[in-house]
Amino acid sequence: ARNPRLIYAMGSSWGPKGPWMTRPSRDTLAQAAGGIMAKNGMPDDRPLPCGALVADHSGALTLMAGILAALYAREKTGKGQKVDACIYGTVIALQPMEINFTSVSGVETRRAGRGHQFLQGVWGSFRTKDGWLCLAGVDDKRWPNFCRVMGIEHVLSDPEYSDNVIRNFRGAKIEKLLDEVFPRRTTDEWMQVLTSVDILATPVQEYQDILNNEQALVNGYVSEMAHPQIGKVRVVGTPITLSDTPLTTTNPPPELGQHSEEILLEAGFSWEDIAALRDKEVV
Repeated sequence: ARNPRLIYAMGSSWGPKGPWMTRPSRDTLAQAAGGIMAKNGMPDDRPLPCGALVADHSGALTLMAGILAALYAREKTGKGQKVDACIYGTVIALQPMEINFTSVSGVETRRAGRGHQFLQGVWGSFRTKDGWLCLAGVDDKRWPNFCRVMGIEHVLSDPEYSDNVIRNFRGAKIEKLLDEVFPRRTTDEWMQVLTSVDILATPVQEYQDILNNEQALVNGYVSEMAHPQIGKVRVVGTPITLSDTPLTTTNPPPELGQHSEEILLEAGFSWEDIAALRDKEVV
């Protein structure tokens, strides 16, 4: 009431209303309730969470998007508003194609296995001579060249591989064949062969690979930070590139409350006001 332009943002567990509103949560619970765990893992395995905090991290991005939308609305209307983004709703929003498919068809899809719950066969990971490589499908246009460079031209006349839909949805046979072929060469050798005929493929990278990857470094997706305790260290940067206002500064994360006094003084609070806020545990 005192400041109608104020934008108040809250990141929650389950959303601003409903029977689950007051329940506590964490990333893994959001993955479980939001459906990702049920689709992650091999078909006959137990439901598995992702190997990263996808709900927490994407939930933060969703909250940021809501704040930006509210800021833009305020520029148009002069009024602020409350923004809520929860990790549960964000996990659901990450799966619109998959969840909507079940809604429309009534079909509960299988776990993703080594590819995607809809896409098998020439999707997902394959062991090479020295590591792992991932394919993202081979469409009908690319299929003949793929078979040629893989040395499996004999399958071109096999009706079980006849088109993209069959290969994706009944892909167990082609998976087994590729599992026999890929270990014959290294990941780098296969990448040279596959990219020469425009096949969608990439190495499966461990974190150490990413930290030393030229593509990640040159774009700032991994950046070097000077840390006061441990010196120079490579850390995750930003995936956003801005042409006029580039994001080039990488600083250590602030400690809890490190800038509270600076921000409150800038906002017009006195030292006495700040002391009172600290006594009341507001800051």
